[in-house]
Amino acid sequence: MATLAFLFTYIFPYIAVAVFFGGLAYRVYRWGRKRPAPAHFSLFPRPQGRFGRLLDALVDMFTLKGLLRVNPLLWAGGFIMHLGLLFVLVGHVRAFTDFYFLWKLLNWGKEQQHTFSAVAGTVAGTLFTIPLFYLLARRWSGAVKWLSVPEDFFVLWLLIGIALTGFHMRLLRAVEVEELHRFFAGLASFRWQPVPESAGPAFIWHFALVQILMVYFPFGKLSHIIGSVLSKMVARS
Repeated sequence: MATLAFLFTYIFPYIAVAVFFGGLAYRVYRWGRKRPAPAHFSLFPRPQGRFGRLLDALVDMFTLKGLLRVNPLLWAGGFIMHLGLLFVLVGHVRAFTDFYFLWKLLNWGKEQQHTFSAVAGTVAGTLFTIPLFYLLARRWSGAVKWLSVPEDFFVLWLLIGIALTGFHMRLLRAVEVEELHRFFAGLASFRWQPVPESAGPAFIWHFALVQILMVYFPFGKLSHIIGSVLSKMVARS
């Protein structure tokens, strides 16, 4: 177990980052090499101009307005989950640096920063986690059950695992931001630093599950985040 923890702490992160960015680049390259469809699949009426088509595609992607018309309940679950994920990703910037400009603008000390981070992080984590259980339960009933494949359950359980280990650190530990900064700065400079003790054992599990997600991402269904923009642009071309 100690060897596995060491690998996920100091070795596998480099592999995960390389596979994530390399896999995405390769995926986009493969998409770009595909032969154009012999028929047009344009929407009508389509936005005019390349910028108008891109803007309409981005609005469609971020609001999921097409899904809202088809299945409002699924839209609510998906939209809230993606919104929570966005907030979680923004909050995780503090693992590498900090919002110094914001704290200075608001004239907040460490106590105010900690309180805001605790409240905002808990809200963001809740928005992200609760819809995951709804999406998982949805896979066990009705026609969706027969259309589901093992990959669908793997992704949901992986995301739930990441969320719950994150909640463990958020609610049961008092994580020192400075320790996280030193740890990730050490990884970036190849001058390894000790694992943040304040985060507890959940940190290794959380970090390992995120790396598994990064390796899976370019080659699985979650890459629709990138592909949806391209497909929506094709539909508006």
